[in-house]
Amino acid sequence: MRNPTPLALLSIVLTAFNLRTMVTAVSPLVPEIQKSLGVGSSIVGILGTIPTIMFALSAFVAPRLMRRLTVSQALAIAMAFTGLGQLGRVLGPSVPALLIGSAVALFAIGITNAVLPLAVRAFFPERVSAVTMTYLCASQLFQAIAPVVVALDSAPGWQVSLGGWGLLGLVASLAWLPFLRRPRAAVTEEYSSAATKQKVPVWRAKVGIGIAIMFGTTSFTTYILMAFIPQMYVAAGLSKQFAATMLAVWSILAVVLNVAGPWIVARFERPFPWLVGFGAMFIVAHIGLAYAPASAPWVWIVLSGLGPITFPIGLTLVNVRAKTMAGATALSSFGQGMGYSIAAFGPVAAGFIHEHTGSFHGVGLMMVATSLLTIAGAYFATRPVFVEDQLVAQS
Repeated sequence: MRNPTPLALLSIVLTAFNLRTMVTAVSPLVPEIQKSLGVGSSIVGILGTIPTIMFALSAFVAPRLMRRLTVSQALAIAMAFTGLGQLGRVLGPSVPALLIGSAVALFAIGITNAVLPLAVRAFFPERVSAVTMTYLCASQLFQAIAPVVVALDSAPGWQVSLGGWGLLGLVASLAWLPFLRRPRAAVTEEYSSAATKQKVPVWRAKVGIGIAIMFGTTSFTTYILMAFIPQMYVAAGLSKQFAATMLAVWSILAVVLNVAGPWIVARFERPFPWLVGFGAMFIVAHIGLAYAPASAPWVWIVLSGLGPITFPIGLTLVNVRAKTMAGATALSSFGQGMGYSIAAFGPVAAGFIHEHTGSFHGVGLMMVATSLLTIAGAYFATRPVFVEDQLVAQS
């Protein structure tokens, strides 16, 4: 392949389209699924917990996978299982098919979460920040439109509406096939699976721990906000429609973060002061949402929406803070694995505190403490050092 760059970018973007659609496309169809399968809230709750569990498990599996496969092979297989899992979960229909198909597809998406940053490094080593920004925006775009498309296309039944997204995964898988046929001599060290066979114990390096803390605490807080922002506004006496609008605004602001985060990493050698500023906005938003959401609802939601910039910055840093593909693989897998493991407890902890206190004050204080930990992790994650150099210095 004489010039793989345009096709590589297309493959990365098509893959990014699949990262969040499977999760957001379900919500509008929950009542129809419950009626069709005769299930209650417990099954819906299980569906809601599968993503974080699968994302965490798959992130820890990814390094083993990458010792055997190239990034293109891993992504082609992951996207194939994403598509087949989504098609499989609507067969029957039955509860086992729904749960097993969802688990398979989400596990594959979790692998993709960890490997896609490596594809950016392999094909665009000089444009890591720009391409990371591009695929994050693509993912966010389809995350927003998936529930709208599903709601508009629900007439044929929830199986057709939900299963149709599986075709997008299969298309993304096909996009990687040309790279599987590349002659061995054309495969660079960065691109080959041999480049990832070396084990890099990033959990022993401060930059690795810092990135894991950033991912973990940011995901913990954002999952709480996704679940409870509407309730915070409704509890303050505002309408459900207004609360839904606030959640939509909060989600849309992620596009701004996906542009700003990689740009900041590319522009500044040490972006820590920026993260302190965004972290301060996040903390102010937590206090406002928890104690006085109706006093300045638009201010709180904008500050909250701009707060979690540490996530796109973290996705960019896994490449910038590693000299080798092995280092980037380890940083991506460890950071995201820890992140989703911690995130799974966020809504549960917030729900427990709210249920036993009758207010969101305790939830707000918990998010403030978590955001302070995010800033602490960012201090180590943003230091201008490579994880491999830190490990050598410590040995």
